[in-house]
Amino acid sequence: MKKTLITLFTLLSINAYAGSAQNIADTFNASNTPAELVKSGWAGNNGGKGYKVLQVIVKDTGKAAELHIDNNGKAAAAFDSAKTAKLNADVDYKMIATMKDWAAMGTGESGPMYHMTFGGLSFEGPMGEAMNNMGPFASFLVNIGKNIQN
Repeated sequence: MKKTLITLFTLLSINAYAGSAQNIADTFNASNTPAELVKSGWAGNNGGKGYKVLQVIVKDTGKAAELHIDNNGKAAAAFDSAKTAKLNADVDYKMIATMKDWAAMGTGESGPMYHMTFGGLSFEGPMGEAMNNMGPFASFLVNIGKNIQN
């Protein structure tokens, strides 16, 4: 499961600000990750709505990306904005930070726990699921930060 989430978060973060959300979805769907998400049960944890939402937002800017991951583990929809106004905190993910905080996380010197503790990172979603995968979560945030710096 950790490998699956690392792959998922890496795919989302590598492209989140380098191209369109559709490019993110195409790259994601062409990988082995969808099958791994189904196998691990991660994709099925969607609250019965048929897809899981992943959002990455840069506070005070127009930068955002959103993917809908369906029960087959595929990105069924991709948006260059945070389209879903009300997420299900039991299954969906939303991470918000300023450009400065994303860039700081991108160095790898200060991780997500530091930024959450001091208010630089806002996180909504299944905390237990995220805590069980802190390595992938930290890696995801580092990749976003590196991407924003470029």
